[in-house]
Amino acid sequence: MIVPTPSRPDRLPSAIALRLAAALFATLLGFCVHAAAKTADTAQVVFLRALLSIPPLLLWAVLTGPMADLRPKAPGKHLIRGLLGGVTMGLNFYALGQLPVTNAQTLSYLTPVLSIPAAVILLGERLSTRAVIAVALGFAGMIAMLYTATARPDWGWAELSGMLAGISSACLMALIRVQIRAMTATETVMSIAMSFACITSAMGLVAVLLTGWTPMTSDLWFWLGGAGLLGAATHITATAAVARAPVSTLAPFDYSGLVFAVGLDFVLFAHLPGPWGWLGIVLITAAGLLTALSGRASGAGLRGR
Repeated sequence: MIVPTPSRPDRLPSAIALRLAAALFATLLGFCVHAAAKTADTAQVVFLRALLSIPPLLLWAVLTGPMADLRPKAPGKHLIRGLLGGVTMGLNFYALGQLPVTNAQTLSYLTPVLSIPAAVILLGERLSTRAVIAVALGFAGMIAMLYTATARPDWGWAELSGMLAGISSACLMALIRVQIRAMTATETVMSIAMSFACITSAMGLVAVLLTGWTPMTSDLWFWLGGAGLLGAATHITATAAVARAPVSTLAPFDYSGLVFAVGLDFVLFAHLPGPWGWLGIVLITAAGLLTALSGRASGAGLRGR
């Protein structure tokens, strides 16, 4: 059994704050990728998103700690995480290119549901009844929001392939999240983030050589530059969160990203969800509040062994 770094109840508030920040950054990243994917292939988007995240990661490393924190202690684990993460990113970005942002984001929130059984099996985390109810509410909310999108007669192969890519990405991300939790026992947040960016950049470059390159425009530089910066911020905050609390404790808070996505859809495109969408938001919010209220009293009912 993989043994992660022991979690401490006093670190739960900061872990939750970091997870919420990561959800917001990931949502903004999704909008950047969706815009870039209108003109560039998935391979090029993956390559530049990863490559352009390296400078802000280096800057963060210089400002916050010794540069030695960038050195991996277990290179093999970083390689596996990077390869799996590169495939996951490609699938997720393809889904964002084929689907509306809110729909693609909705599919990504299968990850918290799938990460809990993975954490129980691989990390030995224990579940409370309240935690199971919270994740079930979040999952039900996700289904309600997804229903509003799929119940449309104009969907074709592009949308279906995007949905399949999004579901596959969520499955892989559930395993990666558990792996990251285990890696934090010996690896620093910066080493995990930097190795991922470098490995994914190399994977993206190979893919670009095979699929071709779209000439860069000012708009494309803007969206992909934003994706690189937000990608770095997302990775740092998400990895720091799972270093402070069990995967299953943080899982319901991932659903806050759906609320962020709906809010941005309204601000940018004046689009609001229908009745099923609102039901999904209520269920997702309830899931997060249920876990937050139980966190101080019982460590969210979930403790790593």
